[in-house]
Amino acid sequence: MVRELERQRQSANFPETAPAANPVFFRTYSRRQSAGTRETWQEVCDRTLKGIIELGKLLPDEIDVLQRMQRQIKALPSGRWLWVGGTEWLTKPENFSGAYNCTSTNLIDWKAFGLMMDLAMMGCGTGAVLEPRYTNQLPPIRNRLNVTVTGEIGSTPPDQRRELTEVKIEGNQVTIYVGDSRQGWVKSYQSLLELSTDERFTTEVEVFVNLSDVRQAGETLQGFGGVANPVKLPSLYNRCAAILNKAQGRNLTSVECCLLIDEAAVTIVAGNIRRCLPEDALVHTSKGLVPIRDIQVGDLVQTPLGFRRVVDKFDQGFQEVYEIETNATNPRATLNHRQAVLADAKGGITWKYLASLTEGDRLLHNKQILPGTVTHLPADFTQQRPSQSKTAKSFIVPQLTSEVAWLIGFTHGDGYVALGRNKHNKPYGRVEWSMNGLDLDLTARIQAKIDTALALFGLTATHRITKGENTAKSICASIRFAEYFHRYIKQPNVSLQVPDFILQGSIDIRSAYLAGLMDSDGAVNNRPPYLVTTVYRSFIRQVGTVLSSLGIAGRISITHPQQPGWQAKYNLKIPAFKERYNALISPHSAKGEIYQGLKTHGFTLPGAIMHQAYTYSEMRGMGFQGSRSVDANYERYIAESDVSVDIPVTVTGLGSYDYVQTYDIEVEEAHCFYCDGYLTHNSAGMRQGNSDDSLFIDAKDNLWQQDENGNWRIDPERDALRMANHTRVFHRKPTLQECTDAVRKQYYSGEGAIQWAGEAIARANIDLLGTPELKTAFIQAYEAQEADNWLKSRHPELSSQELEHRLNRYGLNPCGEIIGSDFHCNLSEIHLNQIDPDNYKEQEEAFTAGALSVAALLHHQFQEPRYQYSREIDPIVGVSFTGLFDFFVRAFGVDWLRWWEQGRPTTPEGEAFKRQEQKYLSFWKEVVHRVVWEYCDRFSGAELSRFSFSQGEIHRHGLKRPNRCTTVQPSGTKSLLTGASPGWHPPKSQRFIRRITFRKNDPVALACIDYGYNVIPSQSDKDEQGNLLDDPFDTRCTEWLVEIPVAVPWADLPGADAIDISKFSALAQMDFYMQVQKFYVTHNTSATIEVREHEVEALSTRIYEAIRDDEGYMSAALLARFDDHQTFPRLPFEPITKEKYLELMAAVESRRKTNDFHGVLSLYDFGEQMEVGPAGCDSDKCMMPEQSPNS
Repeated sequence: MVRELERQRQSANFPETAPAANPVFFRTYSRRQSAGTRETWQEVCDRTLKGIIELGKLLPDEIDVLQRMQRQIKALPSGRWLWVGGTEWLTKPENFSGAYNCTSTNLIDWKAFGLMMDLAMMGCGTGAVLEPRYTNQLPPIRNRLNVTVTGEIGSTPPDQRRELTEVKIEGNQVTIYVGDSRQGWVKSYQSLLELSTDERFTTEVEVFVNLSDVRQAGETLQGFGGVANPVKLPSLYNRCAAILNKAQGRNLTSVECCLLIDEAAVTIVAGNIRRCLPEDALVHTSKGLVPIRDIQVGDLVQTPLGFRRVVDKFDQGFQEVYEIETNATNPRATLNHRQAVLADAKGGITWKYLASLTEGDRLLHNKQILPGTVTHLPADFTQQRPSQSKTAKSFIVPQLTSEVAWLIGFTHGDGYVALGRNKHNKPYGRVEWSMNGLDLDLTARIQAKIDTALALFGLTATHRITKGENTAKSICASIRFAEYFHRYIKQPNVSLQVPDFILQGSIDIRSAYLAGLMDSDGAVNNRPPYLVTTVYRSFIRQVGTVLSSLGIAGRISITHPQQPGWQAKYNLKIPAFKERYNALISPHSAKGEIYQGLKTHGFTLPGAIMHQAYTYSEMRGMGFQGSRSVDANYERYIAESDVSVDIPVTVTGLGSYDYVQTYDIEVEEAHCFYCDGYLTHNSAGMRQGNSDDSLFIDAKDNLWQQDENGNWRIDPERDALRMANHTRVFHRKPTLQECTDAVRKQYYSGEGAIQWAGEAIARANIDLLGTPELKTAFIQAYEAQEADNWLKSRHPELSSQELEHRLNRYGLNPCGEIIGSDFHCNLSEIHLNQIDPDNYKEQEEAFTAGALSVAALLHHQFQEPRYQYSREIDPIVGVSFTGLFDFFVRAFGVDWLRWWEQGRPTTPEGEAFKRQEQKYLSFWKEVVHRVVWEYCDRFSGAELSRFSFSQGEIHRHGLKRPNRCTTVQPSGTKSLLTGASPGWHPPKSQRFIRRITFRKNDPVALACIDYGYNVIPSQSDKDEQGNLLDDPFDTRCTEWLVEIPVAVPWADLPGADAIDISKFSALAQMDFYMQVQKFYVTHNTSATIEVREHEVEALSTRIYEAIRDDEGYMSAALLARFDDHQTFPRLPFEPITKEKYLELMAAVESRRKTNDFHGVLSLYDFGEQMEVGPAGCDSDKCMMPEQSPNS
């Protein structure tokens, strides 16, 4: 029995340096009690500490340190634990996952679908693996379900409601009585899915879903907390049945599985999916083909009306995008993005969501030729050789001509770039091309074209026939040429990419490039002709879009491998528009024109659509049969009719999906544009900007602009740049150029920080890599794609299952601080700003408390076997901290701040500072691992479980030591409880306004008003002209921002005001981040480095060096900083001066009606209650309104 926890009333209040603590705490972590009031901080501590102590079987001394540190707000458990920890709800095994941030599930049976809904309703982040090897284990859909929803929600009196779902079956009729509980909702959903494959039914199944027992919206939920919100529940069953019925007689596709999951997710949290396109989707612009991530406001994009200006751009974050399978190329978008679909034979269109597309729909493909622009080859970077050198060949970078573009295309097809050092350590470099030696005439023509192109570089090639082979080779032995092509054109075993100077080049440049591809491995005599074959999927998409930019719709097909370990091959064919090919491309090709025969492989208009527009006689007059069952050939139709119609591409289904960074744009007047060859709708639900064009074109404009009346208008382009935060995974060490490109692209367009997977996997296997030498050797093996063999040779005891798990541990959670595979994530957080730098005992106690709070959750035994296996083989804990910057200011004083201002240089003083930083960080890391490992070792004899997949049962053993225990999370909401600078980051300023989002008239926001804080409308509330509203009580206002003046704890330290934190360099931030990464963190450090434009090159070099030299760098996000515009209206942080801070605080005091925040909150607290509890991601990096998920 746990002893009664002593209350320490002196710690009940939040620190004076944390004025945002009360609003955040009562909004996010304080639970409703039976009397309708909210918990106080002491009551939250009582509840959560009791839960950890009982679960973790803690000893008296552990209890003492844990409760002291939490009550004093020096060490806190995870935000999820603050919400559900210690509740009776969490003592039930079926609810254990509700204490964690995120999960992952493989879909192998109907139970897995129910599990996904169950996890989501518990507040977990959910991920699903939809690979065919899993989804193919689902039974084929057998029965057609006719669903009727009956009963009015809430009509059954509360004391008579069913809690659990009941399913009654009578013949071919089924009634599902939905229970009034989480389990009831889940079972009703899962039961419906199971009915579709149940073999007892003989005909169509009539399903009646009775919702009478489900409580009405707004009624309090028992256990987890929050309120019922069954608004979307009635539509769940019919929508799921529609998906299932379409699959009758076959297995579900991965897309249909995903749709079923999404239907459940929509029922829980509505409206969470954003319409958008993948970052590498190529937009047709006046400058050629441009990836949507690089589109800028003010760019001109191709539309049916001509070129129209982009007036808005949106960074939509990482989402699942689906491939539309067609008889041409396969565009991608989110399921609720809209594509143009042919509506009639006169060219009319309708807009359909991806999820609503049906087999036979005709997408509209571009038929116009994109002009492009004059582009140039990249500048020469190769080192000049000594003038007296007798071996170095001359090398010049010529103008980009059609001859050069042809050579690049030919190199992509049949070229090889060799670059390295021989056995004598002498450098070598050459580019060589292979041809069919049997066709002497064609070989001669190709070699002549190679010679012509190389002459422009000042080079020549040698031509020869390989003895014993039917292969002709041309070789250009020039190190500088090889270096140039290696960087910009082609590298061995690296996915090909069409260079930007080709994508945006003129018509001749793009045509010649495609001709080069055709001359390499194309087949002009095939029916239809093949343009290119490749193993690189992204490359075939790009080439298909280049072809689209010439008004030619290609056709992608896949040749599946015949042997295990072989790769699939992607083929791009030319089924139609051969006249246009011969006019544009064949003049550049050594293989000449393609044969124009009967138009039997092309694109068609549906016969039914033709019949609606034309009489039988009219169709016969145009050469068509006129039958509804016979489609009309498009090329013949546009030649015979006077109608201008885009190319109709036939939809065959929805295919594979990827989880990628996404964007969308808004286009003036047309509200649509061509992307990857197809007409697609621009972002829906977003207001078109009213600013003039110069506002959008000027890249140095403010994020926000004021009109002559002082009203703020939003510049969405800059908003998108600042909000980008994602990671680009490398399974080999990136080059300096790749690092530079990534940093520069993230600065300008929000795209892609570097993640080095080798470092992640090495850290996640540190139990096998106990020395720096072993870790380095493993990383080298990983980069050489030999990690599997390397581990097996040294650890033959590893099963194939464990080996696969170990090599997949490079997954990052959304904020980037935890690495692993198939994991449950649980974090604690030390508030260093609350701790004395000179008191090492207090530091040890705080990190001990943090370690105990996460280790205690290792006792959870998950009912789902896959989670239990991952927990046993790779237990995940993470002890993080926040307020590190505040701690070090307190430890080292203003001199440390001045050193930061200088860029953290390597001076004697700087080296001394670094040694002290390392001492603290290393000490804390040692404490955490010692405490966690000693705790786990204590239970070595306890009866805990390991799941065996081979035997399908539980075996008994002790708690396994986690091999990595320390991390730094971004720390947003919890940092506000003590006013800490988030994570390791410097604060935005010594003093600032912190704005927190609430729905209008939220009781906590109303209490804030009485407490003296100012309230204004949020950024989302605007008038009809797009101006931000100023009156929070305006009827058009839906959300409030509570404005809270904040000063960091050391703001009044003598000399601190003279330091401009906003001027801290990116390299200084990177240096501090690497200190944390090297000496404290064993998972990863969630980092957002703010960078200026002139710092891009230097930061890129530093990232490259850190990866190259195995310094421990894994990933970091970047945020563009603009020195001229440091003040933004209504964003979460606004830096202010000391004078402004004092003025605002005086106004707060003058408006304050009470000093009892909890008391005044209680007066407002009996109104409507909405979503409650902390979100899974506790970060301010996103700069989004802080809202909690529906529970």
